[in-house]
Amino acid sequence: MLAFSCIPREDPPEKYYYLEEINILPQVLSENSGLTGNEGLIWYINDSGNEPELYGYSREQNTVERTLVVNGVSNVDWEDIAQNEEHLFIGDFGNNSGTRTDLKIILISKSDLQAPGDTIEPYGLITFHYEDQSDFTSSPENTPFDCEAFIVTPDLIFVFTKDWVTLKTKIYSMPVVPGDYTAESVDQWNVDGLVTSAAWSSQSNLLILLGYTPVVPFIWIYSGFDENTLSFENAQRANFENFIGTQTEGISITENGTIVVSSEANITLSAPARLFIVREE
Repeated sequence: MLAFSCIPREDPPEKYYYLEEINILPQVLSENSGLTGNEGLIWYINDSGNEPELYGYSREQNTVERTLVVNGVSNVDWEDIAQNEEHLFIGDFGNNSGTRTDLKIILISKSDLQAPGDTIEPYGLITFHYEDQSDFTSSPENTPFDCEAFIVTPDLIFVFTKDWVTLKTKIYSMPVVPGDYTAESVDQWNVDGLVTSAAWSSQSNLLILLGYTPVVPFIWIYSGFDENTLSFENAQRANFENFIGTQTEGISITENGTIVVSSEANITLSAPARLFIVREE
């Protein structure tokens, strides 16, 4: 088991962050659960109950430009999407009841996204189980083994659980190449909320966790993040009280450092799915 330290240093003066709405998303993205950018498009996934499809979305046109069916896999509960230089990674690890024994991450070659046609073949598959889960009794929204967030570093994948019981997030790691793995528990952070997505920038060493409380959406920003030790220089939380009831589901850091956030539609509040930018003052 890996042992990491995550005690932040003395924090500098806090910055003020807020959400700016950019677009109301197309209807097909009403149940979006993750996003990442590549070659001028934002690639979206939807969560459980939807097709195993990737959606190439143009922020400027506010339209879905491409829809790619991922062959040979199902969408049990796709919850986040990440990338490295060569691949997209789709996290099929939503586990709301804590019963799943088929957790997986689907690898897609980024070069295949540019090929003609409307289908795409997976490059490979990562299957895994948590090293400390032995009880798979159904416990809807009362399990520590739900998961909706992960990042990909050069050598490892880190997943961040959505713990309905403690409102903490447990961090597990596994190799970044296809195979069947035991996800090793490496740390636990007190995020005081339900984590729904993660983003990491190798250029700025910035790690961001997105979630909700469940009424108020929030982000945790860990600056100076070191993926080798899971340490960081400081951590700051930003709550977005002016978007109460907004179910934020996806976060990504663009190549120029812009932080984008998406939400799924909220039928109860008659709120559509939306795209936001995180602004700083």
